[in-house]
Amino acid sequence: MRRIEEVDQFLKHGGIAKPLALGDQQLQAVARTEGQTLLLAVPGSGKTTVVICRLAYMIGALGVNPGDILTLTFSRAGAADLAERYRELCGAHLARPRFSTIHSFALSVIRAYERIYNKKAFDVLEDGTQVVREIYRGIYHSWPTDSDMADIQSALSLIQNKMLTRAQIAEVKVGDMPIEKLFGAYSRYKRRHHLMDFDDMLVYAYRLLKKHKRLLNYFKEQYHYLNVDEAQDTSTLQFAIIGLLTGRDGNLLVVGDEDQSIYGFRGASPKELLQFQKRYPKGQVLLMETNRRSTADLVAAADQFIRLNKERYPKHMVTANPKGLKPVRRVVASVEAQYDYLGTAVRQEGKRTAILYRNNDSAIPLIDRFEREHLRYRLKEHSPLFFSHFVVRDIADFFAFAQDMTDYEVFTRIYYKMDCAISKKQMQLVGRKSPETSVFDALFALSDVPDWMADKWADEEAGFKKLAAMPPGPGVHYIVDELGYREHLAFRVQNGCREETLVQKLNILQILAGREPTQDAFFDRLTDLKSLIAHHEVDTTGAVTLSTIHSSKGLEFDKVYIIDAVEGEFPSQAALEDSAEGRALYNEEVRLFYVGVTRARTEVELVSVRGRKESRFVAAYLGEKKQKKRKSAHKKTPLGAVKAAMDRRRELERLRGASAEKAKRWHTGDTLIHKKFGTGKILKIDGVTAAVRFDGEQTPRQIDLAVCEGRHLIRRVQ
Repeated sequence: MRRIEEVDQFLKHGGIAKPLALGDQQLQAVARTEGQTLLLAVPGSGKTTVVICRLAYMIGALGVNPGDILTLTFSRAGAADLAERYRELCGAHLARPRFSTIHSFALSVIRAYERIYNKKAFDVLEDGTQVVREIYRGIYHSWPTDSDMADIQSALSLIQNKMLTRAQIAEVKVGDMPIEKLFGAYSRYKRRHHLMDFDDMLVYAYRLLKKHKRLLNYFKEQYHYLNVDEAQDTSTLQFAIIGLLTGRDGNLLVVGDEDQSIYGFRGASPKELLQFQKRYPKGQVLLMETNRRSTADLVAAADQFIRLNKERYPKHMVTANPKGLKPVRRVVASVEAQYDYLGTAVRQEGKRTAILYRNNDSAIPLIDRFEREHLRYRLKEHSPLFFSHFVVRDIADFFAFAQDMTDYEVFTRIYYKMDCAISKKQMQLVGRKSPETSVFDALFALSDVPDWMADKWADEEAGFKKLAAMPPGPGVHYIVDELGYREHLAFRVQNGCREETLVQKLNILQILAGREPTQDAFFDRLTDLKSLIAHHEVDTTGAVTLSTIHSSKGLEFDKVYIIDAVEGEFPSQAALEDSAEGRALYNEEVRLFYVGVTRARTEVELVSVRGRKESRFVAAYLGEKKQKKRKSAHKKTPLGAVKAAMDRRRELERLRGASAEKAKRWHTGDTLIHKKFGTGKILKIDGVTAAVRFDGEQTPRQIDLAVCEGRHLIRRVQ
C-alpha cells in the first residue's frame, strides 16, 4: 500500500512533466516493478499510460538506469507511439529507455553474436517477394497473383512464428495448394545465398540465444527489466525468445488482453497469456477493468458479449461513464442497399465515425460509392489485392473472350473452367490456327469430333455471343450460372479454397458491374478503383474512416458501424465449422467482433442484409437470449449456391467411389435402360463417362456410369 501511495505522489507532484491521477488498478500496476507481472487491460483502460508511468517511476523515483530497461512491441508504429508518449509525458525530466520492435531486437542479437564470436551471420533479405515468385513459377509453371503472394507470405510467416514441425507444415495449405514444397525450396534458397528474411531473424535469434550461453548472458546483463506491450499479438516464437531472456525469475512485465488477441493468422495466440502463471509460478496477474472510453450501455453490451470467448481470464469490464444510446441493429434490403444507406447516413454524421468490416474487400463498393458522391473519407488499408484474385481475373477473361473469340491466349485460361468438353490435345491443335480465325471455328474444323461434342461447343459459342451483348451486371450472373463457372468454383472449394471468400468476390463484382452501363465502363472502373485504393491520399478532413477491424485496433471513434454482419462472413464459414470442435477460430472471431464494437465512444450500429442470415454475434451483443429468426433466401445469383454445387460434387464423388467397380462392367455397344431417358446404346466409354444415344434422340447424352449405378438409375438390357 505504501508503494502505491508513493507512486500516486510521484505522478501527481512533479515526477513527470504532466501530472496524472491514476485509478487504483492502474496505480497497482505501476507500483509492481519487480518479478513477473501479467497486466490484463480491457479496451479503453489506459494501458499505454500505465506502461509509460511505470517506466517514469522506475527511472525517476527508484533510480533504475534507463539502459537497463527494454520495452518490446510488435510493430514499428507501436514502438514509435510508445517513444512519443514517453516524450510527451516525461519531457526532458527523464532519460529515455529503449523502445524496440521484436524484430529489431532479434537483429541486434544476431549482430552481437557476430561481434562476440567473430563470425559472419546471414545477410538480411529485405524483400523476399520476388524470390518466392520465382520459386513458385519454377514449381507450378505460372506466376502467382498479388493475392496469391499475400496468402503465401502469410503462410510462410505463420510456419516460422508458430514453430511448426515438419509434420505440421505438411498440413498447411494456401487455398488448395500445399505450402510444404514451396517453403522447403525458399528455405534452401536462403541458406544457399546466406540470407535471412524478417521471420528468420526471430528464428536465428532464438537459436543463437539458446545455443550460446555467453550471448544470452550478455543480454541478460544488459537488460534487467523487460516489458512486452500488446502481448496478445505476440507469437509462440517471440514468447520463446522472451522466455530465454528472463528465465523463470527475471523482471518481466507483460501487458495485453487475451480478449483482444486477433492475429492468429500471424501466429499470435491467447494461449501464451493464459499459461503465464504456469511459465512463471512466482508471477502475478493484475487486472485493469475500467473502460474510460465508452458509455455505460456500450461497455455492458461488450462485457457480456465477450463471455462467448472461452479462452480467457475471468474479468469484467466496467466504467464510470454515464449511460448513452443503446447499440442499434440495422437490417437493409440488400447488399447494395447497405452501401446506399451508409452513404446517406455518414453525410448526416457530425461526429468522428468509422465503418468497420471483417474483410478488406467489403470496402471496395463503399469506396466506389463515396468516390462517385464526392464523400470525404480516410482509408486505413491500401490493399488492391482484390483485383488480382483469380475470380476477378477469370470473370474478366470470360468477358474479354466474349468480345474477341479469336483470342486463343484468353481462351486457354478459361476453357477448363466451364463445361465445354475440350481436351488439352484439342487445345494444342487449335493453337495452330491463324490469328483471325475464331477459336470455335478452329474447334469445329478438328477431325474425329463426335456430334455430341460439336453440339456442346456450338452451345458454348452461342453463350459467348449472348454474353458479348449483355450489360456487365447480368453478364456476371450469366458467366456463373450458364457458362459453367459455378462448378469450377465448387471444385476449388472442395480442394481447399474458402467458400465465403469466393462468394464475396462474386458479390462485389456483381455490385460494381450493376453500377455500370457497359462492359468497357465496368473494366475501366475496376482499373480506376485499383489505382484509387493503391494510391489513396489520407484525407485529414474526412470525418469517416474505412477500416478492417484488425487495422482499427488501438483507435477510437464517436460512432462505429459494423457492416456485413451476416453468417458466413462474420463469423466466417470456417469459424462456424470450427465452433463444434476446438473453437480456436470461432473464439478469435468473437474477439475480433469485440475489438470492433469497443472502438466506439457513444454509438454502435450493426448492419445486416435481409435475405441473409444475421450474424449470431448481433443477438449476443444486443443481449438477446435467442437470435431472431430471419428467412434465408438463397437466390440464384453469384451470392449463393456455390456450397450447393460443392455438396453436389461431394455426393457425386462419393457415388463414384462406391460404384466404380460396377461401372467397369459396362462396354461400348451395350444396351441399357435409364429410368429417365429410356433405352439407349453406349457409343463410347471414357473412364466412367459414357456417350449414350437414347431412342428418339439424335444427340448422344453424356452419363456417369458410376453415379447412375450408385443411384440405381440404369440397368442392362439382357
